Amino acid sequence: MKKISLVAALMVLLCGASLSAKDFDWSQSWCNYGGGIKEGNILVSVDAGLDFSDFVYAGYYGYWFMPPVMVDVQYAKKAGKLPFTFGGFAGLSGYGYNGSSYNYHWWNIFFGAEAAFHPMLPPEKLDVYIVTRIGANIPITNTGYVTFSDYILFGEAIGINWFFSDKVGLNAEVGYPFQKIGVTFKF
Repeated sequence: MKKISLVAALMVLLCGASLSAKDFDWSQSWCNYGGGIKEGNILVSVDAGLDFSDFVYAGYYGYWFMPPVMVDVQYAKKAGKLPFTFGGFAGLSGYGYNGSSYNYHWWNIFFGAEAAFHPMLPPEKLDVYIVTRIGANIPITNTGYVTFSDYILFGEAIGINWFFSDKVGLNAEVGYPFQKIGVTFKF
């Protein structure tokens, strides 16, 4: 159901954007950056959101979580003709349970590399991107139960930046392992 909603939202976005694109050159959209991004720009996003595990345990009494807080730094560099950004991310999240007979906590320090494809779509201030991340997760827990998969971080997402000015915009992203919203700065 979540994937159907995501596809529907993207279709509405694309249809709405195409209605506002009177003189837009669709033949070149795949090889130009959107949102006024230019090759050589540095994008810094500061975001907060929800981790996938936050949805799993959210209904339990005594459960607490600190949403992921993260920073992405990306450098705009074309790969051939394709408009890509390459960079890294780092962040912190945590969750736990405080009960009468059992307490635990689980903090995650995560970091890694990412690459994003940024095709140009109308309107001018919109930057749509598809990102792939791979990295590491350092779990700090009092449970003693940690598996190998707890150390690996891999995910993909679809996101947007809406630039209000040449330098500042809003960022939203939906994907795995987290959904996030925040601010993007363009240098």
